[in-house]
Amino acid sequence: MLMHMKFVAGENAPETKVTASGFLAAALEKGVQAQPIGDPFTLTNANGHIKDLRLKYYQRTTPAQMQTSDSCDIDLLPAYDEITIDSTDVVKFAIHLDDETIARYCDEASRSVAVGGAPTPFMQEQLAVIMSSMNGFIGKIDQTLLSSVTWGVNQVSGNNNATTVNFNDDVTVNLVTEGWTKIMQDYELNEGHGRPIVVGSGISAAFRHQLLAGVTNMAQVNNNAMYSMLDYYLDLHSASSWGANQFGVFQPGTFGLVELNEYVGFRAGMKGTSTFFNAALPLMLPGSGEIPRMLNIDFQFKYNDCPTEATVGYETETIKRGWTLIMKKNFALWQIPNDAYQAADRLTGNNGSLRYTATNS
Repeated sequence: MLMHMKFVAGENAPETKVTASGFLAAALEKGVQAQPIGDPFTLTNANGHIKDLRLKYYQRTTPAQMQTSDSCDIDLLPAYDEITIDSTDVVKFAIHLDDETIARYCDEASRSVAVGGAPTPFMQEQLAVIMSSMNGFIGKIDQTLLSSVTWGVNQVSGNNNATTVNFNDDVTVNLVTEGWTKIMQDYELNEGHGRPIVVGSGISAAFRHQLLAGVTNMAQVNNNAMYSMLDYYLDLHSASSWGANQFGVFQPGTFGLVELNEYVGFRAGMKGTSTFFNAALPLMLPGSGEIPRMLNIDFQFKYNDCPTEATVGYETETIKRGWTLIMKKNFALWQIPNDAYQAADRLTGNNGSLRYTATNS
């Protein structure tokens, strides 16, 4: 009897675990995609044609521009600034399953499984291999997004460097300048609206467990009430991209995932020995409350009808008759541009993202 380990280990099966990728989850849940207007950052229409997407915006005025006497003089000729939305990053992964291997498994390996958006069903074993590849696929997307972040100027410090914030849980805690109070105060002074989105790991992530427990610390601060005012996304890739114990605080709607779904419309379907399509896979993104999220992925299924030599990694191997599965994602990170505020504005250089380093002393 051959049984798959995932049925024994359940959610702790190694092949199906996905490293917490909180920034990607935050982009899907709280970024542009989550705003009331829907998702404007999908750059391909249903017919497969790429849209030229640009955003226009005004810079707000400042009190210094206002006049203090009555006149008919014109003080401003409003003009839009524009930013072009584009997809600049690619993550791709290809795997091969030969017919002989699938034939050795139990019957369920070749059973059909319907997946949303796919024109033909997957074989059970094909879907299993795809899902076992998701940790690397999602992780690479998340790492790319993390490294693409442009930090805005913090109005409190006057620059975009990481601000040190101390998380202290003893009786000497400063209720004004430390911990989450400091974060919420900075958020307010940077004119953030909505619930702050916090992405990170390390000390800030460890301290959130105390907040989740709802305990009152020695300084008589109600941690549960404080934590209910923000949304924390654990991201275990963030330390390598941003630095140890660093975390970001983002305003809702000031960032988003730009997507280009390539294999749709006239570019989808059977072409030669390949089938091209785009499918939305329900994926668990740890760090977001364990809620499945849909991620659109481009697929190419190519049947190799003769044994052939192919490069696998960095080596040449003989590929037997079977299916080559290629999955790809075209994407980019969008943020509010740093020139959204004019030079004389108190928020000049602010783009809705603030960078911090957590300490515990």
